[in-house]
Amino acid sequence: MSIIENVKAYFSKKLNKEETGLAPEGVCPNCWGKQEWDGEYYKFIKGENGNPSTETYDNFIKDVARKLDKITLKNNAYVCETCQVNHNKAN
Repeated sequence: MSIIENVKAYFSKKLNKEETGLAPEGVCPNCWGKQEWDGEYYKFIKGENGNPSTETYDNFIKDVARKLDKITLKNNAYVCETCQVNHNKAN
């Protein structure tokens, strides 16, 4: 899945009260938490009265993905280019 699909799936699980990881797959959990994207998403949904248009929702998700697509594979670990934190590669 692409980063955009992963972010959409993450928020969809959150709305359905399903279990999620610390961040969407492929996104640095450290940066995700520091940038408080969960809170930004809930503000966005509240501002759209719980029913955002598809175009507005897609633009929000693309903006999030663009800002967080900075994880690269380096020596069997993932490294965030933004915060330089190493994350173990899941097998």
